[in-house]
Amino acid sequence: MSKTSCEMIRDLLPLYAERLTSPETEAEIQAHLAECPACREIWEEMTAPEPVLTEPIPEVDGLKKMKKRRALVLAGAVLAVVGIAAGLWAWFAAKKNAPTASYDEPTKTLVICGSSGYDRLELPAEAEAARNADVQDDNFRLSLYLPVLRDYGDAVQSYLPAYLDRTDKSLAFLRDYLRTNAPEQGGTALADKSVEFTIRKSDTEYSYDNSPEDRITIELGSYYWHREELYLLALMDTKNVTWQQLGYAWYLGVCVDPYNEQLWTAPEDWESQPYYEAYLRGGGDLALGTPGDYKILNDAVSWVCLTQGLRWGTAYESRPVYESGFFRGRPSGKANEMSVCMATSFIAWLSERYGFDKVTAFCFDACSFEEAFGTDFDTAYQSWSAWILETYGA
Repeated sequence: MSKTSCEMIRDLLPLYAERLTSPETEAEIQAHLAECPACREIWEEMTAPEPVLTEPIPEVDGLKKMKKRRALVLAGAVLAVVGIAAGLWAWFAAKKNAPTASYDEPTKTLVICGSSGYDRLELPAEAEAARNADVQDDNFRLSLYLPVLRDYGDAVQSYLPAYLDRTDKSLAFLRDYLRTNAPEQGGTALADKSVEFTIRKSDTEYSYDNSPEDRITIELGSYYWHREELYLLALMDTKNVTWQQLGYAWYLGVCVDPYNEQLWTAPEDWESQPYYEAYLRGGGDLALGTPGDYKILNDAVSWVCLTQGLRWGTAYESRPVYESGFFRGRPSGKANEMSVCMATSFIAWLSERYGFDKVTAFCFDACSFEEAFGTDFDTAYQSWSAWILETYGA
């Protein structure tokens, strides 16, 4: 007999002793007592006759003892009933508040409605045949071309609920983090808007628009795991996306947010990566399980860029920022002769030494570099470079 069933039986024993259980429950209790020595021992102790005393006890004391025992039995019964009722209420409340999903056959669209708790979402059996998903939430809306998930080997039934749950929690985390740690920045007001994500074919370019009064619209293309990056760029609302905006979006969206979609995945040939040894020297976990690991990874990649030069890896790893698809500014010295990983590492370093609020003010174009950090870019860049070389070097 399981531990849970034993606990339930023991909670019901006081009711059983008072003959307050139904015939069905009584039969279940009797069957359990016949099989379970531990519960049977408790029952025998409860029903054992009072010991015979050699000295007479006044009748009034006997009545008091009987009333006290009856009160304890009834109190136990009440607590058991309350506990069972509370458990049932919590179960029904969870089911009631879980998001709902339906399937529209003519358009082959999954329609999902909710406001939280997507980890409890149960998709209909037709989900695997669906072509589109229309997700409606109080804080975000998502239009998703489902073959995109399948193209990357993600099953709709298992991955979509988890993705929606992380989207919901990620947006809430980023909004709260900005309001708490950079409350004076005007861009945080945009965090009050709802968000509309669209995920389409791979040839769809990234774009965002925060001009609508009540919402931010974001096109993610097929790279659905970049949602935090685009969301933060939309909040910064800058005309020219430069190194600081890209570095800030990656720092907050990947190295701080615990619900990010893991822009990096651990390659199978870790040991052949040029940043492998530096990553281990920095204390990184090969499973890349936490945002802190991503911060170390960006530092380690930066070490390779500083020691071996640029243009050896992907656009994020080692190509200069101005060669990335997002860049809309002008190349200008060391400021944009950084990869996105380098910019991310540099922003993290600035945040740790000068404060997240000052980094936010600079990246949201509220002030210049000198105004934010009290020093010029070249001096800070040299200090960061020296720290990377010392921390991650052999």
